[in-house]
Amino acid sequence: MSEDFEQTGLDAVDKFLDTWNSRDPEAWAGSLKFPHVRPSPFGEIVVAENSTDYIARVDFAATVASGWDHSEWDYKHVLHTSPQKIHVAGQWSRYNETGDIILTTPIIYIVTKSDGAWGIQSRFGADYADEETDTTGLMTRGLNLIQDFVNQHNAGNREVCAEMLNYPHIVVEPGTLALTHGPADFKPGDYQMNIESLQALQTGLHSMNAGIELTLTTDENRVSYQGVVNLTVREHHLGIQAWSFLNPEAKLEEAPEIEN
Repeated sequence: MSEDFEQTGLDAVDKFLDTWNSRDPEAWAGSLKFPHVRPSPFGEIVVAENSTDYIARVDFAATVASGWDHSEWDYKHVLHTSPQKIHVAGQWSRYNETGDIILTTPIIYIVTKSDGAWGIQSRFGADYADEETDTTGLMTRGLNLIQDFVNQHNAGNREVCAEMLNYPHIVVEPGTLALTHGPADFKPGDYQMNIESLQALQTGLHSMNAGIELTLTTDENRVSYQGVVNLTVREHHLGIQAWSFLNPEAKLEEAPEIEN
């Protein structure tokens, strides 16, 4: 029987939230895959190379001190699936003992399979903005930036593309992270990109997540991909922080390979 990848993705994010609520750092780390990273518009972006590294940074005491009692899903749904990677959109809220919400966070989860097991390898955070907050400005700028990046990439303008990124720039693949640490290190892919569809998925005041379908064309072949793009405002610069792509038609032994 073939695997139900949608259910696999939902099970993975449920395990993430359940183990978070357990307040057990080892159990929580067991819901993840490594190397693990959480791009964010705030603070240092840290890569945890393994579970030991990750556990050492977990501090439940600080979260409990904020009044946190437990977290619950506001929503979760699968965006894209493949045999080795699944994209899940979710939003959770933290509650205190009296049931009041003290924090809400929308996130795209990058669920990957490596060493025969599934887990969350990256979480693309988008800071929360309530329904009364107008985020259309950032949304429009972000979508235009992605389209401009593709146009400049296809024109071979490496330096212009490099300035459209935020660093460290991250591409998530099962069991590995491709990191670019600065504009001088950026190397564009040897292919043409064509956007088939592009939409904002989650938009805050300082970051957004977009969903994308695009076709990559080389001299040898043409392949369609589905992806998620994380954009952040860091040091007053809106840039593409992270990507994750998958090939929905990939066979079990195949992994998508996109470099940017």
